[in-house]
Amino acid sequence: MAPQPRISTQNLGTSPGTLTYVGTDVALEVRMTRIEYNIRFIEETPLKTLAECRLQPPPTDRVTWLSVDGIHDPSVVAEVGRLYDLHPLLLEDVLNTQQKPKVDDYDGGVRFIVLKMLEFNPYTREVEQEHISFVLGPHYLISFQEERSRDIFDPVLERLRASVGKTRRNGPDYLLFALMDLVVDNYFLVLEKIEDDLERLEEEVFRSARPRSQTDLYSHKRDLALVRKAVWPVRELLGTLIRNDEDNTPIQPNTVLYFRDLYDHTTQVYETVDNYREWISSLLDLYQSTLSTRMNSTMKVLTVFSAIFMPLTFVVGIYGMNFEVMPELTWRYGYPAVMMVMGIIVVVMLLWFGRKGWLRSDPSSSDSRRTAG
Repeated sequence: MAPQPRISTQNLGTSPGTLTYVGTDVALEVRMTRIEYNIRFIEETPLKTLAECRLQPPPTDRVTWLSVDGIHDPSVVAEVGRLYDLHPLLLEDVLNTQQKPKVDDYDGGVRFIVLKMLEFNPYTREVEQEHISFVLGPHYLISFQEERSRDIFDPVLERLRASVGKTRRNGPDYLLFALMDLVVDNYFLVLEKIEDDLERLEEEVFRSARPRSQTDLYSHKRDLALVRKAVWPVRELLGTLIRNDEDNTPIQPNTVLYFRDLYDHTTQVYETVDNYREWISSLLDLYQSTLSTRMNSTMKVLTVFSAIFMPLTFVVGIYGMNFEVMPELTWRYGYPAVMMVMGIIVVVMLLWFGRKGWLRSDPSSSDSRRTAG
């Protein structure tokens, strides 16, 4: 079970706007790439120096996408902020991997967005999250992501390279939509993996309730809580983008329709999360019910055996008393007679228990095993 992220106290007590990285230690170098495109061309430039992050003067006939892969070096983020004249509070949120999803507006028509990218680890069977930030300005978009073995925005970049589609024909606001749509699509992929695991666990609980099944159910319950925590603020920030009621907003009216569709997808994800949480609660109740049924069956068998041996113990106790006057002790057939009586008692009680149906297994358990099989 993945440990839940704890609130960091590393930047507590510092001045607002102090650039301090809050997150896990990363040993890799920060990678930066500038992608410039319009309907006629696309150009990718790996940046070796921070001075190359911004063109002088900024072009207005093309979209500039600055992709920063790695936020563990505050000096790099600070230099990007200086070149693009970004507010210190914005840069502070870029470096804080525990910042919840949100949208903020700054002077100059700059819009800042924070999201959480979720992925399902096939080896640990757990949900992992990644801190993502976007800075949307006039004719440019800056994306910040945590350092990973691969660039999570590669699918969008491949679409830009492949053809002159809607992304190449529109501005940076549509590029922002494409990247956010990729993040939301990953929410569906994570939920699909969780659904597959829940179906498997449902069969296990029906077949044989094991402690491991309960552990996996609680693990997925925590995963869904993580997904819900990441998705709920996204609905609010998309609502802000949809309203689009400010004159200086960088979101164009024709792009608002796409963000509205993305809002619907986020709502669907949120409702699916709630449904899965109820599903897990039902499976946990079924797990406890299966354990209780199994315990009742075990206790019933033990009770039947105890009931059978009670009269036998009574008979043995009588003839185990050390009285001198007991005619059966001197009778030649006393021992075989007592054994026969005890055998008859056992047979009669078994027949009686069988007629009552107490010797049969629980029909519901048998049906459950046949269904799971």
